[in-house]
Amino acid sequence: MGQPLTETAAAAAERVARLRSRVLEGPQTPTGWRLLAFCRAGAEHAGGPLIQRRAAGLARTVELFPARLYDDELIVGEHHFGEEPGVNGAIDFPDMNPHFMAPGCEELEAQLALTALVEADRAFVLGLRGRTDLFVTTNHAPEKPAEVLAAEEAGVLFGWGVSLNHSVRDFGKVLRVGFDAMEAEIDAALAGLRLEAPEDLPRLSFLQAAKAAVQGCQVMGRKYAAEARRLAGEAEDPIRRAELLETAEVCDQVPAGPARTLREAIQSLWFAHILTCAEDHINANSIGRIDQLLGAYYDADIAAGRLDEAGALELLKHLWLKLWRAYDVQQMQIGGLTPTGDDATNAVSYLALRATEELGLVRCLAVRVHRRSPRALLQRAVELVSRGGGVPFFFNDEAIVPALLDKGIPLEDARDYAIIGCVEVTIPGRTSPHAVSHQTNLAKCLELALHDGLDPLTGVQAGPHTGPALEFGSAEDLWQAYAGQVEHAARIGAFISNSGQLHQMEAWPLVYCSMLTDDCIARGRDMNAGGAVYNYHSVSAIGLPNVADAIHAVDRLVFREQALSMSELLDALSRNFEGVEPVRRLLLNRAEKYGNDCPEVDAWAARVAAHFCDTMGSLRTWFGGSFHVHLFSFLWNVEPCGARTGALPDGRRAHEPLAYSVSATAGRDREGLTAFLNSLARLPHHKAAGSSSAIVELSPSFFRGQGRGKLIEALETAIAAGVGQLQFNVVSAERLRQAQEDPERFGNIIVRVSGFSQEFRLVARPLQDHIIERTKHAQ
Repeated sequence: MGQPLTETAAAAAERVARLRSRVLEGPQTPTGWRLLAFCRAGAEHAGGPLIQRRAAGLARTVELFPARLYDDELIVGEHHFGEEPGVNGAIDFPDMNPHFMAPGCEELEAQLALTALVEADRAFVLGLRGRTDLFVTTNHAPEKPAEVLAAEEAGVLFGWGVSLNHSVRDFGKVLRVGFDAMEAEIDAALAGLRLEAPEDLPRLSFLQAAKAAVQGCQVMGRKYAAEARRLAGEAEDPIRRAELLETAEVCDQVPAGPARTLREAIQSLWFAHILTCAEDHINANSIGRIDQLLGAYYDADIAAGRLDEAGALELLKHLWLKLWRAYDVQQMQIGGLTPTGDDATNAVSYLALRATEELGLVRCLAVRVHRRSPRALLQRAVELVSRGGGVPFFFNDEAIVPALLDKGIPLEDARDYAIIGCVEVTIPGRTSPHAVSHQTNLAKCLELALHDGLDPLTGVQAGPHTGPALEFGSAEDLWQAYAGQVEHAARIGAFISNSGQLHQMEAWPLVYCSMLTDDCIARGRDMNAGGAVYNYHSVSAIGLPNVADAIHAVDRLVFREQALSMSELLDALSRNFEGVEPVRRLLLNRAEKYGNDCPEVDAWAARVAAHFCDTMGSLRTWFGGSFHVHLFSFLWNVEPCGARTGALPDGRRAHEPLAYSVSATAGRDREGLTAFLNSLARLPHHKAAGSSSAIVELSPSFFRGQGRGKLIEALETAIAAGVGQLQFNVVSAERLRQAQEDPERFGNIIVRVSGFSQEFRLVARPLQDHIIERTKHAQ
């Protein structure tokens, strides 16, 4: 049950190569099955509780989708929605995108014609358009007050507040006990309810839905087992027949029962992940600590002689190929600390790096590091970094664990954190995380502070009156106005996040995800309705380096050196520096910039970060939760935040991209890698419980000679200094320009875009330009 039936290493390599080619050829899974399943479940349970309709929809999805097994596969199963050209995958999720089910929706009709559904099923789906009793169309959030609408219109912030497709579930529970045991847990909770107790009525509804969902999940493996046996009966090749029979045996066991071998563990993990995405879409639903999930199974197989290292490596490659999709950021981590404080590195940690290197496909693999991380792990990780592609990247336990402790997370849970999607920190299987719940444009807040709360681009009074800039007598006066704008935006952000969760409590319960979240079954509540142990919202701060550079420039050039007046500065900003280029050059070249080891400007950056973290930390979410700050911009530093921010005193022109996360503004970190890391280390990463994020651009020439060793030393220094997170791009600007001009020839270059890697040719042109402009350190 553990050893892949591969005759030689060469045969294993050929098998993986064939699978890799098939994955890169394009999508295999047609769209439509989940759409049909949720429509049928909705019609069959019309008038019943929404949570039970959603549970029935998940069970129906498992029932309806075809169990396909492909040649060469050792790990089977696929997502229930595809990526066919021209198909909007959102149609598979009418429960989350109810506009598709509006009366006469022509887009649904056009999209259905591209799916795998037969004509009768298409007609059935189309016949449900307008059934508001089946698909929630009511917004359960309160109407937005005028000040919220004004801030959104000006681009001060945006968000949604819901917990959707950003999670790390308790996959370890599925591996340990399986869905049969989870049904018994639900039955025990049901038996403890009191029919006469009014507070138990909503618990009854939740647990009944959970039971329906878990029964659907139990069927998953059995469907594949039956199909594997059918194919084995038709197989002429004895090796393939034996493989199929072993697949049947594996799927008989998992995910209904506990995994006993590494292959069963990987198969059960993959099935459980498919089910997560079937309920909640894929996007950034992530795996978590892959080496901690699989390490014990690997050790047991090796000790029993069921498997060797080569066989385990092949199984990991099969999982990696399953996880590969054109965009989705399904994050995995290795290394870090155990809950008891020991180093967590194990054999699977190294195999994960090797599988990534040899396949060259996985876009999201991170290494958790700390002061006692093995040098061998850092060496292996840096060797992989030097090859380009942007993986792995590094999360620092020395910063993240204290940040979580400061939010009241107990030490054992804090040490067991995992990463969602790009860089979002969560406590796996215990959290309703609401990652990237809302995003605040700090640079826009500074722009408002310079104009007494008025947005000069739209003419909207988007913030409070904090005083005319012409009356500021010092940088501290500017700071106080800026802080007032940020604090106003924070209150609006809290409204957006809490309103979004209020809506989700009514509109989008997540039954399956709740089953894999402590303490939802014990409390009889959905994860978004107070069932989870932790309920927090993670929120992003965008434009921090620009704000630091801008305030420092005003401090030095306007107030201290009086090289220009506030009136001259405001005039230059209003003209977007047109006709006053000398003013822009003065701002750009005479005032120091963040990222160059200048304590003065770095102190402003640290103050900006600490103020936002403390401001959000003073506010509360539902069920006593808190706001955790991401010092992370994703792609929003380009659009919408950069595009909706006017000229700034750092010399940036209107509508240009803002700095990525806490990296220096593109092209401004000119003093080398060490100087940049010194600036980065001055930020209060220990306050950013949601994570920080910095991309370091390295020229390939960096790795000539002793470059790898120097990077390891720099990484160890950054770990000790408490830098929260680092990502590395290894590519020259010249090569990227070639790829931009000739994507057919050079476009397969993989770059670190934000919290994920992507083929450069698939990145939008404005973002390509931004990546090219970022400094490529050669020393």
